Amino acid sequence: FEPMNEPVVDCDADGTSFWPERQQRLFAAARSSATKLTLILTGACYSNAASLAKIDPKAIPDDNIIWTFHSYEPFLLTHQGATWAGDFILYVTGLPYPLSAVPRAQLDAALDTIRARIKAEAPWARQSGLLAYLDEQVASIDTNEKLLGMMDAPFARVEAWAKANGIKPENITLGEFGMIRQEYGNPYVMPAEYRAAYVRDMIGRAEAHGFAWSVWSYGGAFGIVDAFDGDKAEPDVMDAIKSLH
Repeated sequence: FEPMNEPVVDCDADGTSFWPERQQRLFAAARSSATKLTLILTGACYSNAASLAKIDPKAIPDDNIIWTFHSYEPFLLTHQGATWAGDFILYVTGLPYPLSAVPRAQLDAALDTIRARIKAEAPWARQSGLLAYLDEQVASIDTNEKLLGMMDAPFARVEAWAKANGIKPENITLGEFGMIRQEYGNPYVMPAEYRAAYVRDMIGRAEAHGFAWSVWSYGGAFGIVDAFDGDKAEPDVMDAIKSLH
């Protein structure tokens, strides 16, 4: 049982002003009623790895805990078209995973389409900032080495935290990861082969570190089985998962 999924607090630089104490209280309440139930605890700010690494597990002395973190890196690729994730990513569609999966000319054309969409649809006062941010995000993953570094970083951070605190890998789970299939109402559908490749790569990272994992999600925008309105998602992601074991 997880007392709270993705707490949206402590997203500042300090990252510890609210959540650690609140989680201790939630844990105490849950444990008092469920003495044998495994409890899942997490870091702040959407359960990201950096926030988990700021948690002091010794403040919750209990040997029936699983620690979880979530990772959707790189956000530029995993949340394309999402209308609920800030005022930038809703303009972004058509990028492959990895960026090197298509010829450079095709990638440049996709980026030009995104830039044109920002210029046509974004508020005028935000356009220059959004365009600059797009270039910055692309530059951060424009080689396979950079992409791998970004994707590996959360796992390395959690592993270092676990070792420093005597937490075994089997007591850690990558509680959420995945790649959007389609935002509701948006005609763009992420090619299934990109989603399958991303999920396969993330599972490989989790298992290389000895962490358990769970994919987001069964259905909906990130669905790997169901899409929307009774439709089924493409089988590629599930086929990739089945092929691993």
